[in-house]
Amino acid sequence: MKKPVHALAALLTAVASALLGSTALAQDYPVRPVRLVTMFAPGSATDFRSRFFSQELSKQLKQPILVENKGGASGLVATQDVLRAQPLGYSLLYGSNMLSGNIHMFKDAGYKLEDFTTVGVLGMTPFALITRNVPGATLGEFIAYARANPGKLNFGSLGPTSGQNLLAERLKFAAGLDMVSVPFKGGDPLAQAFFAGDIHIYFATLNTALDRMRQPGVRGIATAADQRSRLLPSLPTFKELGYPSINMIQWDAVFVPRQVDQPVVQRLMTAIHNVNLSAENKAYFDKLERELWPGTIAEFNAYIKAEGDQMGDDIRRLKITPLN
Repeated sequence: MKKPVHALAALLTAVASALLGSTALAQDYPVRPVRLVTMFAPGSATDFRSRFFSQELSKQLKQPILVENKGGASGLVATQDVLRAQPLGYSLLYGSNMLSGNIHMFKDAGYKLEDFTTVGVLGMTPFALITRNVPGATLGEFIAYARANPGKLNFGSLGPTSGQNLLAERLKFAAGLDMVSVPFKGGDPLAQAFFAGDIHIYFATLNTALDRMRQPGVRGIATAADQRSRLLPSLPTFKELGYPSINMIQWDAVFVPRQVDQPVVQRLMTAIHNVNLSAENKAYFDKLERELWPGTIAEFNAYIKAEGDQMGDDIRRLKITPLN
């Protein structure tokens, strides 16, 4: 009769030790610098946001957060880097919409969304269509001009699964337009080409669009959001103009591989939550005219799953050839 008692005591001791070990792991983490791997090239708007975030996260975790730009293959290089990185928990992925789109854009992306755990959603903004020196002050007038001039207009793209490309392809399909995609490796070269007049239309994030619309010859046409933005209430949405498929927000979030221990995940979630609520972050977001994600992480996970499915439908419907 004593053996079961001893066995139970040993089991309880083991469980207690494991719990204490997990608590210690969360309290000690991180014990060395942490990598923040971004999907974008240096100098892009997302790169600047990731560097601000890294500074604020460093204050929370009491360790340096080292930003590493791993642009290439529409963000796939950064994604696979973080999945392979050791030790677990010391490489974070600063991701955006391409994370959910690449699963469908590549024949073998080498990952599923379920391979990552979301540890924080940093911000979001809708896309808006802007034009430069193109006839038409309204969406109807723009579409009429584009239809009358097939193949004459072009648009900037940051990759097959980028919001810039997919929204333009959706508009081409929905309105029956013939426009040419011009690829760029980063937002800065795209913006320069737009200002130089080499690019006619640009699906820019709303904060970028607002900045560009202050320049001569640049017009805002519509936003790809469910409702008008408080930042630019005079600009209609594609949805209200009869094109509900032209809808997408640009988001930033931080992910770790799903194998990362739960105490470390919770430590990161708490730290990022504190960054989001800080006065410094609020001032930075106000300057960039971005907004915090309004829901929970679970709701965000459901959103990006649906977003990825929609991108997959786009790729098949628009006959976009998957990449190797």
